[in-house]
Amino acid sequence: MTPVKAIVHDLRPVRRPARILYWGAAFWLSSAVLHVFALAADDWSWAGAISFRKPITFSLSIGLLLATSGWVLDRLPDRPRLAGALSWTLLVSSTIEVGLITAQTWRGRASHFNTLEAGDAAIFAAMGATIGVVSICLVTLLIWSMVSRPSDPLVAIAVIAGLALVTTGLGIGQWIIQLGNEYVASRGMVPETVINGNAGVAKFPHAVAFHGIQLFIVAAVMLRRGVQSERVKKALMWVVVASYAGVLSFASIQTMVGRAPLDPGVWSFGLALSVIGLGLAMILIVRGVDRHADRDHDVAASVA
Repeated sequence: MTPVKAIVHDLRPVRRPARILYWGAAFWLSSAVLHVFALAADDWSWAGAISFRKPITFSLSIGLLLATSGWVLDRLPDRPRLAGALSWTLLVSSTIEVGLITAQTWRGRASHFNTLEAGDAAIFAAMGATIGVVSICLVTLLIWSMVSRPSDPLVAIAVIAGLALVTTGLGIGQWIIQLGNEYVASRGMVPETVINGNAGVAKFPHAVAFHGIQLFIVAAVMLRRGVQSERVKKALMWVVVASYAGVLSFASIQTMVGRAPLDPGVWSFGLALSVIGLGLAMILIVRGVDRHADRDHDVAASVA
């Protein structure tokens, strides 16, 4: 089995709750791809409160989150009832949320913070309720992971640190809702995007927090296929986690002081250093996998 096939194999679902979430992920990732055509038909109109970018980005995000949650469930003790309840609740609630966002876009209505008319306000409230249910599921998954840690130490680091970041992202999401509601209350209109201060894009740290766990999982799976010693593997895993935490920290500060994500400054310098550290760690991880492949190739050649 080649390293790439081995890694793909390690990411496949095993138990039924995970397969349920993977099917949901496949549906929403397919939705994201299909909505690219809708975006193209709309002259690639990416900006604004009403844009097909929303079905694309939210479908991608929830697709990754569902698949990730399924993968995590496969690494926890086999408790079918709890895992089944979590998987179905997470799938249904997240599907309702992204489905409402998608429906609003096709209706030509803003999905978020659109409380100026009763119908739109009811839809936004329903979205908020489903987000609350999703949050409960994710926090439950974090607690379960901490109480019954995955047996593989690298996986345990990836899962617990990743879910902790996701929980942080949920908190940032509440801050975004507060900013958006304040904007509507003060200006009587829906924001095109939620801004803090002059140019701080609030969804920037929100997205960073939500999707670090996927990188952690890939790093852990690749490290299992590498040639480094267990001590080096664990150190590299912690460098990935620490560097990504630095990315989130500086991204959050950059936003809180009202600066755009790419606006140069002292905080963006720290953000860049964190990204560099993360990149170097991932390069070393990939090199370990490549060396493993070379070693297997040499062994196979000598046998032949």
